[in-house]
This record gives sequence, C-alpha cells and structure tokens, in this order.
Amino acid sequence: MKKEAAFSGLEAAIVLIAFVVVAAVFSYVMLGAGFFATQKSQEVTYSGIKQATSNLVLDGQIYGVSTTFQNMIFWLSIPEGGQAQSLATADLSILFTKNDGAVWDQGSRISTAPDSLLSPGEKAKITFTIRNNDPAVQSVGPGDWFTLEIKPKTGASTLISKNLGTGYIGGPIY
Repeated sequence: MKKEAAFSGLEAAIVLIAFVVVAAVFSYVMLGAGFFATQKSQEVTYSGIKQATSNLVLDGQIYGVSTTFQNMIFWLSIPEGGQAQSLATADLSILFTKNDGAVWDQGSRISTAPDSLLSPGEKAKITFTIRNNDPAVQSVGPGDWFTLEIKPKTGASTLISKNLGTGYIGGPIY
C-alpha cells in the first residue's frame, strides 16, 4: 500500500490564515487609495469654489477725468460670499488695451481701500492713469474704444470693454 501524505487541519488553518492576511492587506491598500482619491477630489472642489467666488466686479461706471481720458476712476467690489482679494500692486494687475489690440503698461493706480484687502461687501475706488511713452496711447478720445483687464492673484479675470461715443466730453461711460 502506498502511503500518501494527508492534508492536516493545521496546514489548512495556515493556508486560511495566509489568505485572510493577503485579503486584509489588499483591502487596506484599496481603502487607502480610495481615501487618497477622495481627499484630492475634495481639494480640487474647494480650489474651484475659491477661484469661482474670488472675482472682482466693476461696481458702477468708469469715469473719465477729461476728454482725453488719460485718467479714469472706477469702483471694484467682491460679491457677497466671495473671497477677499488683495489690491496690492503685486497681487492685482490692470492691463489697458486701446483700439488696435496692443496691450500697454498697466499704468499707475491709487486705491482707496483702507488696508489694500478688499472683502466681500466692500468697495474700492481705483484711480487709474494710463502710463506709456507714446502720446497716442496715453489717452483715449471720442470715438475710441478700450479694454481693461483686471487680473487678481486668485480667481478669474474681469474684462471690461468700453467705447467712447464721438460726442464724449468727460464723465461716466455707459
């Protein structure tokens, strides 16, 4: 009679324990990957919400100081529920474009915000002077159009495009 080794209960228990351990490690890895993916999607969602609620809006009209429109005054605000924005020169760019589409120097500006941080519900008066060595660019006259792009450090840009009527003599531009 041939003697064959039998599979004992102890060996079966060892194999079962090995399968359970491998399954536990695999499930731990899968749960970790799931938690990581959930955390990343949450960060992306919060970042998107922050950027979507951080835009600056033109509050009112743009006012020209004279018929040459080299100096302009306008008000910026952040809608309720938005994120506060810094109005410091390093954090906010204002680009000026005239008729031909050439982007010129961002000009000089003065803000009336008390601490250069604009919070939701507040308004900041911006006095913007077009600054360029070319006299033809330094002013916008009747019949011209221009674009201001206001680019905060966080959030979407605000694009304001206006046309001065041929009879413009100073004051608000609608």
